[in-house]
Amino acid sequence: MEWFEEDNPNLSSKFGENDELGNLNYINSTKILNSFKLIKKGKVYNLSHVIFNGMADRLTHGPYFFDILLRVYDNDYYKTYKNKYGASLGRIEMCDHTGTHLDSLNHMAHNNKFFNNIDAYENTTNLGSKKLGMEKTIPIITKGIMVDVAGMHKKDKLEPGYAITKEETEDFLNSHGIKLEQGDAIFFYTGLSKLFQNPKEYDKYYDSSPGIGYELAKFLAGKDISVSGSDTPSSEVTPPELKNTRLPVHQYLIAKSGIRLIDNIKLDELSRDKIYEFAFICSPLLIKGATASPVSPLAIV
Repeated sequence: MEWFEEDNPNLSSKFGENDELGNLNYINSTKILNSFKLIKKGKVYNLSHVIFNGMADRLTHGPYFFDILLRVYDNDYYKTYKNKYGASLGRIEMCDHTGTHLDSLNHMAHNNKFFNNIDAYENTTNLGSKKLGMEKTIPIITKGIMVDVAGMHKKDKLEPGYAITKEETEDFLNSHGIKLEQGDAIFFYTGLSKLFQNPKEYDKYYDSSPGIGYELAKFLAGKDISVSGSDTPSSEVTPPELKNTRLPVHQYLIAKSGIRLIDNIKLDELSRDKIYEFAFICSPLLIKGATASPVSPLAIV
């Protein structure tokens, strides 16, 4: 039976009834040390986009806004101090899903249940979630993999609505001698990374985008990965392949499988340099009760 057709699907964690980490439980000291063995050159790739006023974003997220509140110049405030120190500071207003961001396990529910069968209504308050919030996310240090789907198809970017498949993912991994292992982080390059700094172009992909297909999501969950995502607004293909659903890949990976997603991850430089395996580091802002956090992930080779 298709998972979405079940009346009461089981969202329990294999790590126990009190688990809030999900598949990040697979990232242990051995996993971390093994990931560092992939570092040969000491070259670092920043996998985050620059965020800025007027950037692309969903209407449901609201606009990102940054404003300088204190400027460096002589005024009565600075004249109070003999050394006339000059400081400036700003204020940021944004959704926790702004730019390159990591979803936490309270982001997506299925049939009013979050991961580990936590009741979504009871868990959610105006000031954040009681459980599964971003503060429960540990620093992610593991082996990272980038599947260059656009490169496989010899395209600058994949067309809207293209669902990345299990078969082409396996073909890519096999052709490059990469083994997908428990606790790995795996990301998919569609070519949209290069459009992010052009809001008019990137905005076109919020409702119709290439991305992770549903069968691929089930394959990834079966491999016990810790994190996935793509260089697209939702990581998964939109519109969804399954009729009468909304973000089914998010639901399968996050709510059912305890796997976090990074949306809008920047992969074009990895594609350019043909970097497909690397040490991956990502540490979110520990915002209590938050459903996501902007992140600046690193790939190190």
